[in-house]
Order: sequence, then structure tokens, then C-alpha cells
Amino acid sequence: MKTVAWLATFILVSAGMASLQVTSRGPRAGSPEFTKGDELVRPEGYRDWVFLTSGVRTSSEAASAEGATFINVFVTPSAYQQFLATGNWPDKTVLVEEKRGSSNQGALNKAAYYQSDLKGISVKVKDVARFPEKWGYFSFDTSQRTAQANPEAKCLRCHHDQGAVDTTFVQFYPTLKPVAQQFGTYRQAAEGANPGR
Repeated sequence: MKTVAWLATFILVSAGMASLQVTSRGPRAGSPEFTKGDELVRPEGYRDWVFLTSGVRTSSEAASAEGATFINVFVTPSAYQQFLATGNWPDKTVLVEEKRGSSNQGALNKAAYYQSDLKGISVKVKDVARFPEKWGYFSFDTSQRTAQANPEAKCLRCHHDQGAVDTTFVQFYPTLKPVAQQFGTYRQAAEGANPGR
């Protein structure tokens, strides 16, 4: 009898935890959410999304990674699956570019740097009905909950001219570049482009 009671409790707790996990990620994990004033709600739980790539941005004067910014890129799982199936991004794709500082304090190798505090995020949203150029670009500081779209000129030109797939820098996403090439959606002219990131 105790075994049955324990098993029933385990099932109920497990079901509750599964429910909590789904709830904690919320609907934002699947599609962008906007306020009535057309501001994008900051995506939550994006670190549970699919990780695409990481890079380091340094200033031209920097002789080392001191003061560099680490960039981590994540995409919604549904958009990632669609890309694998088609070589292109579906409507309502959300890409998050997370910016973090660098540090080597406490590192055993003093020439090595690791990611430190969050500096902010940039979010790219594909919404064909909302944006004339299909994509909107948003910037959030570390505490900002909503953001207005950046002026198109700030981001669009670089992405349009140098993005390898649908104005995105797939040339720097090593797991997706061969997929786009296989489907013929990869723009070879973007190869070697320097988006200044």
C-alpha cells in the first residue's frame, strides 16, 4: 500500500514539475510578444532555446581580450526546426544576441578570458505583417522589460547587405551554414563579409 501511495505521489509531483517547467518558459519561447504600444516584450528563458554560435568582439585598439564583449546567439526551437527542414527562417522567428563582458580574474591561465556579467541583449524578430522589411531589431539593457524597434537604418542595411540567409549572418552559424547551402538559400556573396560585430 505504501508503494502505491508513494508511486501516486511521485506521479503527481512529476506532473506538477512538468507543468511548472512549461509554465516557467511561457508562451514567449514560441513567438514574439508585443505590447499594445508595439513594443517588444523582452524574451524570457532564451537560454533554454537553441544555441547557434558564440563570438568575441574587441575594440580595434585592444591588444588582448581585456574589455572584450562575448556574443552568444540563441533562436527559438520551433524556428530552428523549420530552418533545418527548409533552409530558411519562418515567420515569427526570434533570435537573441546576448552580450556579456569578459574577465580573467581567478583564471588559472592568465591568457584565458571567460564570460562575465550580462551587458544587454539584442533581439531580431521576423514578423512579415508588422515590419515592411520583414524583420525588426530591438535592444535591451540589463533591466529593460520592453523596447521599441530600432530605426531601420541602424541595423537593416548591414543585415541586408551582408547576411547570408534572409538578412541573418548564417555564415557565422557553423551548424546552419551547411543546411542553407544544401537547400540553396545560402547567399555566397556574403561569404567573408565583415558585419562589424
